[in-house]
Amino acid sequence: MLHSVLPEMAQAMDESLSLASVPLKSGQETWVLLHVEIQGRGGKDPFPARMHHYRCLIEGRYNRPVVGLALITHPLPGDQEEGVYRWSQFGTRVTYEYTVLRLYEGDEKALQESDNPFDLAHYAGMQALKQRGSDQGKLGYMKILLGELKKRHWSHEDKAFLLWFIEGIMNVKDRLVWEEWDGELERQKEDGEMYVSLMERKGRREGRREGLKRGLEKGLKKGLEEGLERGLLKGKLAAARKMLAQGEPDEKILCFTEITPDQLEDLRRERGSSR
Repeated sequence: MLHSVLPEMAQAMDESLSLASVPLKSGQETWVLLHVEIQGRGGKDPFPARMHHYRCLIEGRYNRPVVGLALITHPLPGDQEEGVYRWSQFGTRVTYEYTVLRLYEGDEKALQESDNPFDLAHYAGMQALKQRGSDQGKLGYMKILLGELKKRHWSHEDKAFLLWFIEGIMNVKDRLVWEEWDGELERQKEDGEMYVSLMERKGRREGRREGLKRGLEKGLKKGLEEGLERGLLKGKLAAARKMLAQGEPDEKILCFTEITPDQLEDLRRERGSSR
C-alpha cells in the first residue's frame, strides 16, 4: 500500500517509496517504509533527513510506528549512507536509526552460495550494476543462477518466482540475448526444469490481449451486421403489413418487400389474430 501522503513527494524528488504492512511470526504486523534511493538523485535535502521526514509524516497521520528500510543503489556522499538522522539544538536531541542495504556492496561468493533467496536477489542487483550496458554479461550471470537453483531444494514455484524477479532486475534489452536465454530454458526442460521466462510470459499476455482485441472486433462486426439485418427485416415486415392491409396480392408483396412466403404467412396469421 502507498498512502496519499507520499506519492507527490516521491515523484518530486525522483525516488521510490513503498509502505507495506508486514505480518510477523508472532501474529502481529508492522508497517515498513521501503525507500529506494535511485542513483543518489533523490533531492536537495540530505538522505537521512528525508527518511526522518517521511517517518514523521506517516506516524503523525496514522499514529503508529513505522520501520524504516533504505535501499541505496549507488554510493552517496559523506555520511548519508550511515543510516542515522541526527539533530540537536539548545539541549533538544533527535536520533533516528534505520536499516540500510547498499546494493553495490556485499561478499559475492557468500551471497551466491547463500540459501536465502534475498541474498541471490541482492547478488543479482550487484551483477546488474556491474554488467550495466552489457546484456551478454547479464546473460552470463543468469546462466550461473540456473546452476545455483539446481543446488537448492526449493519448490519449483519458489525457484520460478525468484527467476522471474531476477530477470526483471537484469532488464535485458537485446532481443538476441533474450532468444539465447529462452533457448537455455528450453534445454533445462530436458533436466525436468520447466521455467518460463519473462519474455515468454509477456508474449503470452500480448497474445491473449491480441486475441481478445480480435475477438471484440469480430464480435462488434458481427453484431453490427446482425443489427443491420434485423433493422432491414423490420422495415420489410412493416411495409408488408401495410400492403397486406391494403389487400395487395401476395406476389406483389413478396416482390416489393423481398420477405419469404413463410414470413408473409406469419404476418397474415398475426393480422387475423388481432381482429
